[in-house]
Amino acid sequence: MTAKVRRRMAARLFWACILTTIFYFVFHLRDSTARATDGAILSPLWKPTPAAKDATGSGTSSGSSTKAVPDTIPKKLWYKIGPAGLRKDLKPYVKSCLTNPGYDFEFLTDTSGDEFVREHYSWNPNIINTFLSITIPIVKADLLRYLILYEEGGIWNDLDVSCEAPIDEWIPEQYKLSAATVVGMEFDSDKWLRQIASWTIMAKPKQPHFLIAVEDCLESIEATAKKLQIPISDLKRNQLDDVVDLSGPRRMTRSIYKSLSKSLNREVGNNDVANVTEPRLLGDVLIMPDHSFADSMNMWVGDKVPGRKLVVHHYAGSWKNEKGGE
Repeated sequence: MTAKVRRRMAARLFWACILTTIFYFVFHLRDSTARATDGAILSPLWKPTPAAKDATGSGTSSGSSTKAVPDTIPKKLWYKIGPAGLRKDLKPYVKSCLTNPGYDFEFLTDTSGDEFVREHYSWNPNIINTFLSITIPIVKADLLRYLILYEEGGIWNDLDVSCEAPIDEWIPEQYKLSAATVVGMEFDSDKWLRQIASWTIMAKPKQPHFLIAVEDCLESIEATAKKLQIPISDLKRNQLDDVVDLSGPRRMTRSIYKSLSKSLNREVGNNDVANVTEPRLLGDVLIMPDHSFADSMNMWVGDKVPGRKLVVHHYAGSWKNEKGGE
């Protein structure tokens, strides 16, 4: 074999190795973006979350972030999916929101949700330890939404929420700078206990309303476990009095009242959110009428006065089983 032939064969072998490496990375990366960190196959709508850094490397030493709070609510949609991924019947609802131009989005899984809390709440070990001990999916999901909104801000949507109007049009122009949190009434009637919906929430980061909601939730969870004389990890859904009251919309409503009472230096309660017929700014919280986020409830138990629907909650109710979700 001549030297010329050997050089030609070596060159061919070199380029074959290069092409093999390129094809490997192309197909490997394409496949990896189609799976959640739990290994569940997801739809093309899913966007993989960046790997969370170790809490000791990026966690802050206190609850205050060094980055400045933005003037407006971040254009990012947050979702939480279970081990089975995004259900086929929920995809159209999610897609209706993701098609809003200029909005980023992120789907957290059980694993990446835990990583998010470890990374961003290293300054509060009690939050991390209690959150990771909870085994009831809906309670953990409720806490996660408050933790995400406090740390990052943006828009939280449940998977069974569809967007009926462009997100950029949800907040009236005169409130876009002054509203740090935007929520909608779920029940606004004298026949029912007034309640704010938690399936769609908009917020700037570092709003104390959500940290207070987290603290109140943890206090109730710890008290329940202590009363039953069991560790938090052993708590089951049927041992809780009412998830809606413990960690859900009723809890969030009370915590927002509590937070606003502190900031406004007066008692804030149901009377402040009664008969909301147009967007109402209460402190830095913009309260939307019930037809905005909960029109079906408005037509059932509200004032039945029609208005522009911004979102529709389709009540998939995946958490209403003995385990409290999947």
